[in-house]
Amino acid sequence: MENKSFYYVTSWDDAATYTRTLEAVGIPHVVEDPTDLSLQEGRLAIVFPDLPVREYDFVHKLFGGTGDRYPQ
Repeated sequence: MENKSFYYVTSWDDAATYTRTLEAVGIPHVVEDPTDLSLQEGRLAIVFPDLPVREYDFVHKLFGGTGDRYPQ
């Protein structure tokens, strides 16, 4: 993914559930491991590009809040 805009940090177990949900509705994303964003062990980042408003609204509701800006 070229355009990494924002991300959410989650556990490995929850990442699988989120990924299945996002794939089911066709929202683009990638999962990154702890070394990519200096996360704690056992955590993953689900990273998104800039999204259209409807997709962003879905993601915002799915994760229950605003994600973190991806470092450029």
